[in-house]
Amino acid sequence: MQHRANRNVRGRHRRTTPLHSHRAPSTPVTEKGRYAVAAALVAGVGVAGVTVATDGASSAPAAAQPRTQVAAQALPAPTASTPAPSFAATPTPSAAPVQSATPSADALALDVQAVDEGLSFVPQARKEKPLPLWVNPLPEAATTSCYGPRWGRLHAGVDLAAPDGTRIRAAGAGIVTAAGPAEGYGNAVLIDHGNGYLTHYGHMSAITVTVGQHVTAGDQIGNEGSTGHSTGPHLHFEVHEGAYQNPIEPIAWMHDHGVTITGCTAAAE
Repeated sequence: MQHRANRNVRGRHRRTTPLHSHRAPSTPVTEKGRYAVAAALVAGVGVAGVTVATDGASSAPAAAQPRTQVAAQALPAPTASTPAPSFAATPTPSAAPVQSATPSADALALDVQAVDEGLSFVPQARKEKPLPLWVNPLPEAATTSCYGPRWGRLHAGVDLAAPDGTRIRAAGAGIVTAAGPAEGYGNAVLIDHGNGYLTHYGHMSAITVTVGQHVTAGDQIGNEGSTGHSTGPHLHFEVHEGAYQNPIEPIAWMHDHGVTITGCTAAAE
């Protein structure tokens, strides 16, 4: 109900504007207009089609327009060279790759390389394993004859048999004092070790050292053979004390110097 001022009271002015009324908008957006906006968006008719559909459905202020209409008006107007947007056919753009917070292995390697280049390290000498002082002159061989009496005379060394041509090694460091043919020994080598002992190697097929040459333990001095008084390929190995022609039992002496030659157990005990 609307209240009016009393016309008979002097000094009062007539109200020329109606009182505020809590009524709904006189022209609300109809359901038909809502459907028209949604259909326009799906069909992709553009802003012009959306504007025509909404103009005929509602004349309410912009604040009262539906959200779909406002969103449609925000789109760019299509031109002759720009096709109308198609919401159904437009693919979703791929998201930009997200960089991982954890550095990759290549990045770490570059960082380590940069650190290494910026620092100078003092190279340290690698500790090399000390070379043995004494070695088995023919470790591939089997013992075929030991030191002692044989055939009515002294067999002054030990016979070690391996495949023909197997390389023969110097038992220890020393100087070659003889290298060449030596009567029944065939091709032979004599090494003075400088500690009062000499080693003698016989029946070789080839000699690879010369007189006066310095050798170390394990150096090749020749190849196994069957030269001289021999019945088959083997190495005749002797140890002499003080001077040549003073042989001693070689297996026991080698055992005392850390080298084990099997086949003559009694002599090594």
